[in-house]
Amino acid sequence: MYQQIFVGVDGSPCSDMAEEAALAFAAATGGGRCTGCHVYAARMHRQRFEDMEPGLPERYQEEEQLDSLRETHDDLISGGMALISDAYLAPLAAKAAARDIPFEAITAEGRGYVEILRLIQEQRPDLVVLGATGHGQTPEVPLGSLAERVLLYGSTSDLLLVRRPWNLKGRPIVVGVDGSDAGYAALHRAATIAAAFDAPLEAVAVYDPYFHAGVFPVIADVLPEEAQRRFDFPAQERLHDEIIDRGLEHLYRRNLERGAALARTLGAPIDTAVIAGRVCPQVHHYAAARGAGLLVLGRHGLHREEVSCIGSNAMNLARMSTTNVLITAPSETPVMVPDLPSDAIPWTEEAEEILSRMPPSVWPMARLAVEEHARTRGLSRVTEDTIRDVARRIGMGGGQGAGP
Repeated sequence: MYQQIFVGVDGSPCSDMAEEAALAFAAATGGGRCTGCHVYAARMHRQRFEDMEPGLPERYQEEEQLDSLRETHDDLISGGMALISDAYLAPLAAKAAARDIPFEAITAEGRGYVEILRLIQEQRPDLVVLGATGHGQTPEVPLGSLAERVLLYGSTSDLLLVRRPWNLKGRPIVVGVDGSDAGYAALHRAATIAAAFDAPLEAVAVYDPYFHAGVFPVIADVLPEEAQRRFDFPAQERLHDEIIDRGLEHLYRRNLERGAALARTLGAPIDTAVIAGRVCPQVHHYAAARGAGLLVLGRHGLHREEVSCIGSNAMNLARMSTTNVLITAPSETPVMVPDLPSDAIPWTEEAEEILSRMPPSVWPMARLAVEEHARTRGLSRVTEDTIRDVARRIGMGGGQGAGP
């Protein structure tokens, strides 16, 4: 699992819980090492002191007096913050020693997130553990600025954001699966954690059949009447309802079944759920309703762009989740996911040619929906007539890519 574990500490409640989580992982690994780090910002305090100097009483404005105040301030701040760092790290070191976990303490001076990111880049730990919030926690800001910046830019390690006491006893590990390599890598990680902590594992896949229902009326309002007739909104909506949405559900269910097969190869029993709706809120509500002890997500999903630091669903769930969240780093080697027995029905060349006239983005969903239609009628293959039958059933006649 994890061998090198890095935990940032600052003495806040979430930091204390992060320490316990880091030690739990190190102990579960068997031979894991833990590095504890505290960053203090003496130079920032010095700059703030200099900024305030013009507002000091007149008797302190003489250069000699200012020099004396600066020296006193530097001694108190630098020395005091170093003592605070030691005070934060000493209890963690003692806990690690009591559990025979190799431990290293690091203190650094500078901006917190800058130094944490620098150390992560230098040390390349397998897992970084941070409190979701620090001393400045407020209900309006569920994810602290340091944690959010490390989440955005620290992509080389898995990142565990802790906001609840670490406890997986009887509480499931929930993982989001969307059929992407990152989603399967997250499931692989979740399964190994579930096995190590003897925790139940649940995988959830969410597809969105409602998006077009909200978009179509908006488009209809802005298009001229002639364009509306050409677009044929009623037929397009039926296409989504009967083919694309149904095929999308089937596609996500198959992806989830492959993920379940992967978990079983790792010795992790797993429950699965396919849910319709917007991904972020549905995963959030599912994990909360299940009382999840951990939510595991891939850093990116199916629609990753190279310029993106992190996927929007992973980012928003890290912010809004009420449980601990593990964001897995991109894997250099894709996880080998078991293939399921194929239930595909062969297509004739003519049927394939008709499918090719549809937009490429709908091919997988349309294929699945048409094959389902064929199965319900006991057909052994998909022909031109099969596709025309589906097209007529949703009110598209022979048009809209269904052939003459």
